[in-house]
Amino acid sequence: MISPGLSAATGPDAVEAFEHLRRGRLVRARLSSLAWVLGFCALFGWSLYVGGFFTAGVSGDPWARMGQFIVRMAPHLQPDQLLDDRQTRGSLAHWYYNFPLWLDRSIETVEMAVVGTAVGAAIAFPFAFIAARNLSPLAPLRFTIRRIFELLRTIPDVIFAIVMAAAFGVGPMVGVITLVVTSAGSLGKLFAEAIETADAKPVDAVMSVGGGWVAQVRFGVLPQVLPILVSYALLRLEINLAGAVALGVVGAGGIGIELDRAITYAEFDTFLAILLMIIAVIFLVDMASEFIRHRLMGLEARK
Repeated sequence: MISPGLSAATGPDAVEAFEHLRRGRLVRARLSSLAWVLGFCALFGWSLYVGGFFTAGVSGDPWARMGQFIVRMAPHLQPDQLLDDRQTRGSLAHWYYNFPLWLDRSIETVEMAVVGTAVGAAIAFPFAFIAARNLSPLAPLRFTIRRIFELLRTIPDVIFAIVMAAAFGVGPMVGVITLVVTSAGSLGKLFAEAIETADAKPVDAVMSVGGGWVAQVRFGVLPQVLPILVSYALLRLEINLAGAVALGVVGAGGIGIELDRAITYAEFDTFLAILLMIIAVIFLVDMASEFIRHRLMGLEARK
């Protein structure tokens, strides 16, 4: 829409009027952005104050409290005793005094994440094609499936795990069920959005030779989006691995149980030891998933 002042001006006057209008709009846009930033900062500061970040705990300085917590977690290692046996205080074996159990719990956590992700992706995969706008045969069916996906991913996983633990008892099965539900909801949305970005030309080509809906999906869409879907599933695996640790704190099995026990009994050096194991496991899973993605997309062959 042309401003009335610009439509009436000609020549140099029109250029000057345009520059005046542009500067005015630019100033208003910057003031609006500044107002949003200041509003967010005020809300963030108020949230920290209400949450007791500046006032609660050991001292009034939050950075001092963080430093004290880090000091508490530091193990009492002795350089001349690092390789001694488990009975020697100051050795690595004494710090990781329960390593076999922690390793077993870590493997259980990985198994929970893998099973939860695989089953969740298997549930989301077929329904995502029906939820995609470019492939859904019935609009009401697409709407219903999308709302179901939203419901599944809206429920906080920790709350869902607590409910499942009350219903079925504590154990890794609770964590697996929780991860299946949350993975199906999030991957269903991501899969459907990836399918909607597929090029319509291959689908039209399959349709032109008499291919039905299944053939259009199989030969027209799936070859385009399969690497993306696998990438989303692997990303969800990494998220579920960290989530499985948190679920263990509420009794859903895995290494989270040992992490909760260390915090409960104020064994801060043990907490750090288990935390480092969790980080190492996440790194290994992340590197494995990255390798799979590169192999699937053919990036390894290009190096």
